[in-house]
Amino acid sequence: MPFTILLIADLVVVAVGALIFGPRLHKTMQRKRQTANAVMIQNVESGKVVRPKAANIADGTPIVQYLPQNWECVTWQMIAIGNDEYLLKDLYTQKSFNPATPTAGATLVQMPIGGNALQHWRFEEVQAHQFRIRLADAALYLTSPNDQVNAALTLEPLDDQHTAQVWELKPQQPII
Repeated sequence: MPFTILLIADLVVVAVGALIFGPRLHKTMQRKRQTANAVMIQNVESGKVVRPKAANIADGTPIVQYLPQNWECVTWQMIAIGNDEYLLKDLYTQKSFNPATPTAGATLVQMPIGGNALQHWRFEEVQAHQFRIRLADAALYLTSPNDQVNAALTLEPLDDQHTAQVWELKPQQPII
C-alpha cells in the first residue's frame, strides 16, 4: 500500500511538472529553431569552436575555443549591422565579445551587446564557407592559438601562411 501511494504521488509530481514546464520548453525549442543566421564558428586548423569559457554568463568571461557541440553556448547569431559588419550574439548568454583594447595579442572577453564598435566584425571569404574574421576598423584577426581546449582566442595581424585565422561557419540549431 505505501509503495502504491508513493508511486501515485510521483506520477502526480511529474504530471504537474509537465503541465508547468512543458509549454516553456516547447517555446524555447521553437525559438532555437527559428533563430536566423545561427552558426557554430569552427577553426579550420584546430577544429575547435568559439565559446565563452565554461559557458559562463558573467561579463568579462574569456572567449575560448572548445570542442564542437550542438549547444547554445557555441552557437552565434550573426546580426548584420551595415557596412558588411556583423555583431555576434551567443545564443546561451545573449551577449557578444570584444577585446579590451584593439591591439595584437589581445584576448577577447564576453560583454553585453550594444554601443561598442569593438564588437563589430567583418568576414573576409578565403574560400567557400571559410572566412577570416577581422575586427572592423582594425587589421586584427580572430586567431586560434593552438589546438588546446579552453585556450583563449586572440587578435593577431594577418598571417595568410597558416589556417589558425581561418574559420568555417556551420549553420546550427542547438538542442541545449
